[in-house]
Amino acid sequence: MTKKWILYDKNDRQVTWPACIKNLSPVKNTLGAELPSWIRQAFNEEGIFNEEEMIVPIRPISVLGKCSTAKYINCPNMPKHHIENARNWAKYEHRGNLAQYLDRIGRYFWFDFDLISSDGTLLKLRMVFNRGDADCNDGMWGAVWRRNTGELIADIMSTGDMETTIAVSKKYIDLYKPYNIWIPLFFNYKYANNLEVEKLVGLAIKICFYPEAEVNDTGFIL
Repeated sequence: MTKKWILYDKNDRQVTWPACIKNLSPVKNTLGAELPSWIRQAFNEEGIFNEEEMIVPIRPISVLGKCSTAKYINCPNMPKHHIENARNWAKYEHRGNLAQYLDRIGRYFWFDFDLISSDGTLLKLRMVFNRGDADCNDGMWGAVWRRNTGELIADIMSTGDMETTIAVSKKYIDLYKPYNIWIPLFFNYKYANNLEVEKLVGLAIKICFYPEAEVNDTGFIL
């Protein structure tokens, strides 16, 4: 049986993305070629004012849209408690289905972006992430794939009370050659291997959400 997170179909020789991606709702986002002001501000607060030293090897491509949690039940890293709660809700309380419960839990956001490795290698990536349910104190969860092959290269996991952990698969760590640079970090994400590429995935989430946000004195996005 093919695992649900393997998106490449060997018979069709192509990546088969989840059906929900064809019916995403639009997201307002003014992605541009220049660094968002809040990233510039973060560099400035670190004492970095020369733009040539503001290295952010992320190339935003497109915020594809959003969908309800129910539209992508098979997302890798979906917290088990949401599936269990949905089943209990459907069976004992309302006799509905899983989708009716999950429609009320979070939203998925889909985002295409590229990473430029220090050796010039271009990694074309697609990310999905869910902000989760505040009532359950979720962290975020989701996944990052290579757009051209459907290989799952990073997990975004809800690992505790409002806690998110980003982990790149050991198989793909060497795909990205680091710059060993300072990276603006926001919120208390955890990085499973403390890798530069994991931190860039976290920053990409912020770019998708907050293209023109501002950062306050505590480092949190307003």
